[in-house]
Amino acid sequence: MKILSDIFIVAMPTQLCALLPFFSGDQLDSFKISASGKFYGLAVALVILVSGMIFSEDVLFGSNEYKLMTHLNGDTDDINRTIETLFCICSYTVIVMSCVLNASKHYRTIRDLGKLDEYLVAHGYVGSYSCRYLGTVLVLASASVVLVAFYYIHFQSNVDPKRECILLVVYSLQMIYSSLFALYLRTILKCLAQRIEFLNARLDEFTRQEKQLYSKEDWLELSNLIEIFCKFRYINENMNSITGVGLLFLFGFSFYTVTNQSYLAFSTLTTPIQLRKKYDTIGLSCAWVLAETIIMAVICSSFDCLASEVSIV
Repeated sequence: MKILSDIFIVAMPTQLCALLPFFSGDQLDSFKISASGKFYGLAVALVILVSGMIFSEDVLFGSNEYKLMTHLNGDTDDINRTIETLFCICSYTVIVMSCVLNASKHYRTIRDLGKLDEYLVAHGYVGSYSCRYLGTVLVLASASVVLVAFYYIHFQSNVDPKRECILLVVYSLQMIYSSLFALYLRTILKCLAQRIEFLNARLDEFTRQEKQLYSKEDWLELSNLIEIFCKFRYINENMNSITGVGLLFLFGFSFYTVTNQSYLAFSTLTTPIQLRKKYDTIGLSCAWVLAETIIMAVICSSFDCLASEVSIV
């Protein structure tokens, strides 16, 4: 199956994080979700859910223990950071839960693409997509958030070791899952866009033929193209249903974080120089804003790329 080879690079880490189920078989007649893959996904989702509830309770009722610094604006900034941390936990938890619960839809999407690839490959389709460089950018942006957070939490705050570990785990999980989710969406949507682009080219070639009379084979080819376009529309709708809830929480967290961290950075810059060091968390704010902006840009550009091809149909 060509689609499996096209998404292989991003599929492995995505499967390890349970965002995509483990499959068995690489041919259409043997392709299915493995029994161990189902169990693994449910186990990961359960661990993420239980740990998220434990972390949320500790952050909510012990918020004073999570202060990175004493803020110039008092409790307002601390409340914002508490909400941000809780939102962070909800974001990656919902992403995992929605992906695990929609494992069968992931399977159907890839299986349907595999079926359509038989027609496309038979008619000369050889397209592929590499996300290596984009993945590197996401890894660097995500790592910068965790490393900068470690610096502020470990060296600049009075957070105890237990809660330091909780914060770093929460931040790490958020960056891992949001980056992988964005990268998977980028890869699968780009693969869809390339296939639709190939079909658009074939349809355009067909309509440009100057014939007085079309043969039976011509009409059969046109019928096949229309049928495949309809199937791609179904796959596109299936992807929307799979990713809808996860994207809602991911973008909700991203917008809140970018807004809150931009405010904190501006607050730091407007603090008198003699007090700035005491209240300075601008490094962490910049890291968050940069990482979340990149993730949102990757996802939005992926849907835009697909939409531009679909709109031509």
